[in-house]
Amino acid sequence: MGSTKKPDWAVYSKLGSPITSIKTKYDVVVIGSGYGGGIAASRCARAGKSVCVLERGKEWLPGDFPETFDLVAQQVQATFGGKPMTYGKPNDLMDFFVTDDLTVLTGSGLGGTSLINANVALDMDPAVLQDSAWPKEIRNDADQMNTVDRGHFFDMIKPETYPTSYPALHKIDRMKESLGKYDIEDLDEKILSKLPLYVTFEDKLTNHVGVPQPKCTACGNCVGGCNVGAKNTLNMNYLPDAKAHGAEIFTETDVATILKSTTSSDWIINFKRVDSGSTGQEQTVQATYVILGAGAIGSTKILLRSKQNGLAISDRVGLGFSTNGDVLGTSYNADNFANSIGFPTDEMEAVEKPPGPTITTVADFRKVIEGSFEKHHVIEDFSIPCNTAKVYRTGLAFAALKIGTKEYPPYEEFEKTMQILRREADDKSLTFLGMSHDDAKGVISLRNEIFDITWDDLGCQKNFLDVNKDMQKMTGGLEGVFVINPMWHPALGNSVISGHPLGGCSMGESGQTGVVNHAGQVFDGNTDQVMTGILVVDGAIVPRPVGVNPSLTIAILAERCLRLLAQREGWNIDYDTFIPLPGSK
Repeated sequence: MGSTKKPDWAVYSKLGSPITSIKTKYDVVVIGSGYGGGIAASRCARAGKSVCVLERGKEWLPGDFPETFDLVAQQVQATFGGKPMTYGKPNDLMDFFVTDDLTVLTGSGLGGTSLINANVALDMDPAVLQDSAWPKEIRNDADQMNTVDRGHFFDMIKPETYPTSYPALHKIDRMKESLGKYDIEDLDEKILSKLPLYVTFEDKLTNHVGVPQPKCTACGNCVGGCNVGAKNTLNMNYLPDAKAHGAEIFTETDVATILKSTTSSDWIINFKRVDSGSTGQEQTVQATYVILGAGAIGSTKILLRSKQNGLAISDRVGLGFSTNGDVLGTSYNADNFANSIGFPTDEMEAVEKPPGPTITTVADFRKVIEGSFEKHHVIEDFSIPCNTAKVYRTGLAFAALKIGTKEYPPYEEFEKTMQILRREADDKSLTFLGMSHDDAKGVISLRNEIFDITWDDLGCQKNFLDVNKDMQKMTGGLEGVFVINPMWHPALGNSVISGHPLGGCSMGESGQTGVVNHAGQVFDGNTDQVMTGILVVDGAIVPRPVGVNPSLTIAILAERCLRLLAQREGWNIDYDTFIPLPGSK
């Protein structure tokens, strides 16, 4: 791969503007900057509209992300559901929502969760889109979504699989070995494949929107934040594209409510600054159109607050929340090296066995599990970022001792002990990430200014049991110790951890069944009429789990919502002209 140091030509400028330059009114105000908000900002700006983007988190450039535990611990914020307490600052990068039933992790920063996700493009089963949870207009528009809207997203995000020209990854070999205990001939050939990733694997002095992108160094830190600039996060494509077309971006601005003006047809967005020099004073900006893209939890919280302040939102707001059936499990101290723990960026030049991107490969059990799609799941390899490596190593060894299940023959006990003494156990461990189908019956609520997410018996649902069974069997193929997510242990209430929250402002046929319609337009209360000029276009509108990494589904839905908005309003979105970002080479 050559040098792994970030080249001198990879120089980045801030996209954000000082809050003092914000105008009193825009054609469009976009709240959030992830796969919903980032896409909305670009498309509205390309349609020639004046656009303002409000993002609660900070702007992070390659090189800014914390690579030690001490530093990442300073970038943690947490909301404790149902309790009048929080931790950290609203602009911290790692945003946790913790309840007795579940823990959700999302990203807070310019680019949203794309900053700390594993950048995987994986399609949900076509049968999922035909489920009755979706409005009929979505079910009938599958062809357009899978061609036009997908095409627009792929033209901007440019996914690629891990190249054969890069170093071979031990964890890919381990994924193949892990299927050896199944009584299905050539199972690896049937279900194992490399995944398309939002990652750049060749140096680009400037990409298609004028941003420099060095090639991936295979450091394994995708979910800790890419300090190389190779990850195709939204601040590498859609957001600079929006700025190049005239959008104004403001970070560290926390939106509280969206309300109708009493003197005009405008929307009034109430927000406060959360940067270190702010006083917490509330400010407002007005817009003809307001588009929420603050994520499943973020957009739902804003609409719940707005409803309490008089905005006519469906009584379904907050309902239909899903974890996307996320499951974490680990094969510890197996027979062969997996090398699935990340390295600091400046150490990669000396690394002979890189971990590669966080996720590279999927065991797609959807292809061999019989029955309806609700029984399906996928399992992917997962590398641990270097900023949590020390805690991971210690915690994994302790969990393996206390709750681990030995999936190797008794005669290997001595060798397993020797591997621990030789400090090989961690590098012979492989974490799995699974996604499945929960019942999407979580409830996000607001009472006395305190948010909560409740969900009775979430962790006892069969999908979580089934995924863990397959992870345990895969651990047997590797002859390691299977370690469940410790929070999912019965002694801790079978609590679920998710990085893929969905729902809360789900699509429906009317306000009786959803919060928005098929195009993301917000229903006027419980009626089948929509309010003019307000949309939700992020993971909050997904009405059920999708059973795979959801970013591709969310992005396609967002592209569709913006395509339909332009059609309704007579806008022309120029998808073909790329304007280099001012100041780019």
